[in-house]
Amino acid sequence: MNVDVELKKQETQKYLQGLRKEVPPNKSPLLKILEQGSKNNEEKKDDDEDNSMECVGCTANVVYFDEKNKKIFAVNAGDSRCTMGKAGKAVEMSIDHKPES
Repeated sequence: MNVDVELKKQETQKYLQGLRKEVPPNKSPLLKILEQGSKNNEEKKDDDEDNSMECVGCTANVVYFDEKNKKIFAVNAGDSRCTMGKAGKAVEMSIDHKPES
């Protein structure tokens, strides 16, 4: 919890932004390929690269079917949403994890 409090402070945010510009994170091969495709027709600005890196993250959904007890368990990490179809309608099975939650 203390780490969360520190990360939310404005001075910490400024420090991390400066660090990121000094030592940019390594890009995944997939992200490099996707960005290369968008650079074919026009040159990207530095700000565009910063924004594209904000979209990178990790999510997961795991669903377990307990056949013996006829139950379904769903868990998620990140902002992946898990839904199930029931009688032609979507039924929410998870809640998005967001930094502000």
